Amino acid sequence: MPTAITTRPGDTAHDTTCTGARRRSDASLVGQLNGEWVRLCDDPATEVVVERWADRYEALAGNACLSDVERAVVAATGERTDEILLALLRLARDGDGLAGRTVLQVMLGKAVRIAMTRAGRDSRTSLEHTAVAALWTIIATYPVERRPAKVAANIAMETLRAVTTELTHHHTETPTSPDVLDISATAAPAAQERPPADFELLNLLTWAVDQGTITAADATLILDIYTPAPGCDGGPAAAQRHGLSWAAARQRASRALRKVARRIHDDVPLPLAA
Repeated sequence: MPTAITTRPGDTAHDTTCTGARRRSDASLVGQLNGEWVRLCDDPATEVVVERWADRYEALAGNACLSDVERAVVAATGERTDEILLALLRLARDGDGLAGRTVLQVMLGKAVRIAMTRAGRDSRTSLEHTAVAALWTIIATYPVERRPAKVAANIAMETLRAVTTELTHHHTETPTSPDVLDISATAAPAAQERPPADFELLNLLTWAVDQGTITAADATLILDIYTPAPGCDGGPAAAQRHGLSWAAARQRASRALRKVARRIHDDVPLPLAA
């Protein structure tokens, strides 16, 4: 993980994101990373690097500095977002630390939100350290050839899975039963005999995304509806956060869960008759 530069007292220059939202500039890891990013953006040496990026990858053409690259990611949608992030990830894979640091910065807000979803399981400071470390690892190892679409969503899902795994210390590799899809089920083995329900659901959905059964966006919606972060409401409130009506969100989640159930039934042979 990159070493953050300690912010100076009163250092608030450029402390907003490209969307106008105020950046944290406190003494936390996130605040220090934001401070480091400001100084990287102000360093003329990084402009030379960005110019080389623009020459090498068409997706990065037209960007003269790190702030331009950040704005391009924020403004882009769909395939354009993927093209920019994939170019940066390829540069990072080739040893360009600044490219990886750029992806880290544009995804840093997502890491903070992921940490918030685990609130109550550790201190905020520890959760954010875990989330940022997981994000950095995912960026460094992202399989650009195998997963060239929905890059930001895939990075977020993998980071969420890594954080949850770290916090629960349980590991399940593939689903063996569709029972976990029955969100309303009340019968369950003793808690000490199985991982938490939200971890099982997360693993199941991550597996489904890896298999191409559902999208990362659908998986995130399902998690937010059924296992919202402490202090956040699921159901209709989660739908609203995703910009959907409750009816539309419920239909979308149900459709995705049915796809997962069918995939599991296809993969798990039926038992022979007695």
